[in-house]
Amino acid sequence: MTAQSLLHSYLLLDGAQIEGLAVRIYGLEESPSLHLLYQHSTYEPLAEVGPLLVAVRPHSELAQVFQQEWQATAGIWLESDASEDDLVEHLRSLIHVRLEGEQTTLFRYHDPRIMALWLGPLNADERDPLMGPVQRIRLPADSGAKLALLRENKPQTFARYDDTPWLRLSQEQLEQLNQAKHACFDQRLLAHLQRFFPESLQGMDAAAQQQFVTLCRQSAARYGYSAADEVARWASLLAELGSDFPQAPEHETYRQLLEQRGPLPAQRLDNLIGELQCQLLRTDKESVA
Repeated sequence: MTAQSLLHSYLLLDGAQIEGLAVRIYGLEESPSLHLLYQHSTYEPLAEVGPLLVAVRPHSELAQVFQQEWQATAGIWLESDASEDDLVEHLRSLIHVRLEGEQTTLFRYHDPRIMALWLGPLNADERDPLMGPVQRIRLPADSGAKLALLRENKPQTFARYDDTPWLRLSQEQLEQLNQAKHACFDQRLLAHLQRFFPESLQGMDAAAQQQFVTLCRQSAARYGYSAADEVARWASLLAELGSDFPQAPEHETYRQLLEQRGPLPAQRLDNLIGELQCQLLRTDKESVA
């Protein structure tokens, strides 16, 4: 029996991105063994929307759905030569990290874009302890990393979950991983604009559309808006008024609304949307007249 034949394949999937994930899996696999990584941790109330590990057979229906729907953004394919219990424990130990200043945060390493940026640049000595019982991680070719991340040496011990994370991320690593966060956000924002403001993207190729959504996000951030719904509303202003919003000469009214000190930021955004609607209504009336 070869070493390759001892490897077992698993999917680590994102319950936050795949609606009804457990139900989907039960519809694709007979008697699957599911492991919710947030269970038996301080994050147990979030277990249903956290990462889920399930064994997978190559060429199975579950494997096909993963490749067609989930592999780009919602999970990773990994292979291990260890026991399933050891694998679950090690993966559970990675669900949170310590940042500079001893702050603890959840770690979405099961997103293939984050995985590529996290482990891809490391050498074997750095990567092997992080992979633990994982022998191979397969990533899509467009993830920014090579197709497979390999553990080169067999580990002596595996990590175990603790309420205090053992894993640390430097500020430099955090900034690098934020690239994946921004890419994911921009993808959702682009889909929003394509659905509700398609005319604002007419004549743009894929690169120009990406530049526009990045501009929308960065422009919103300059005025204190970072929540997804706030950035989407801010993007609607740029879609209607142009990429030079709110600095163009004809945007004086909007700048005055932004500079008001009384209203909270959310109320100022409401006022901007209200002013846009009034202007569009006036334009419609003038065109009819």
